[in-house]
Amino acid sequence: MSALPNTTFRIFARAPLLAAALFCGLSTLVSAAEEGKTLYETQYQGLAMGTLITARLISPDAKAAQKLEELVSERVDDYETLFTVHREGPLYEVNKRSGEWVEVDCRITELTEKAKAIAEASDRAFEPTIGTLVNVWKIGFGGDQVPARRDIDAALKKVDYTKIETQREDNVCRMRIGKGQSIDLGAIAKGWIGTALTQDLEAAGATNVILDLGGNVALLGKSPAGRAWNVGIQRPDKERGQIFAVVKAFDESVITSGAYERKIEKDGKSYGHILSPETGMPVATDIASVTIVDKDGARADGWCTALFAMGVEKAVKKMAEKKDLGVFILDSDLKRAWVSKCIADRVKILDPEVKLTVVE
Repeated sequence: MSALPNTTFRIFARAPLLAAALFCGLSTLVSAAEEGKTLYETQYQGLAMGTLITARLISPDAKAAQKLEELVSERVDDYETLFTVHREGPLYEVNKRSGEWVEVDCRITELTEKAKAIAEASDRAFEPTIGTLVNVWKIGFGGDQVPARRDIDAALKKVDYTKIETQREDNVCRMRIGKGQSIDLGAIAKGWIGTALTQDLEAAGATNVILDLGGNVALLGKSPAGRAWNVGIQRPDKERGQIFAVVKAFDESVITSGAYERKIEKDGKSYGHILSPETGMPVATDIASVTIVDKDGARADGWCTALFAMGVEKAVKKMAEKKDLGVFILDSDLKRAWVSKCIADRVKILDPEVKLTVVE
């Protein structure tokens, strides 16, 4: 199979896997950038972390390429167990034993500290102890009702990231949350997992990877054509796979947050899954979606949630402050957008009705 010269990989794409070809499901690619060099591609598709995960996995070594799909499956399961709070695992135990010190994998405490830093820098627009509210609303986890106000208020009392404590001594890590609290790293862990997977795949012999974890795209290397990948940005008011902009990227993550991802409809109102630590309700924002491009997937994931919750005015001000963070925001009117100067030359608007402003 020949690689298209400049293929666009669409966020939330749901196309079936391409038909198999050579070497037990491998496709053979010839890179236009390195004429005469044979590359081998395998593709992965599976359900995990509450979403569909798809990947193109490319290596110059046929034997290495054959093993990449299995590696993704194994590591996704490992990482989901590491960070999930919905079944047995280290963070599940931390929540179960709230108020007590619990020994955990040091990768958990490292990500927890990163989450706390984003919470502080965003004035709690991102909140890692939002778990008690998530458990009340259950949006995306079977919830279809608006909770009683008394239940929301009770959950709100436990939301305070400053009560999270971590320790590390002789490579042994522990953490403790406040009594009755529930930590939930779901708004940052998927970005971390995307970056970790690309590192694992590179160590296993992959040279080019595009991995989509339900709106979190992680990239290794460039496209087989030797150019940056084109990552399509979902149009929030359209069916999945319909895009309004394209971002050129490689060796980094492209992560998008929006209320269209998970929501419930009740009595003619729509309730998104991103919850406010101030009101306990889904955030009322005038942002349709936020996309962040960054080499650190966890950083991109956390700030996506924070900026979305802030609303346009505060988010654009924060963009101006954080000049090294590549941000692309679409207004809820679907006619205005803002992009950080550091990625402005890599963003192409496909919808002529959208006016783009570069934030210096």
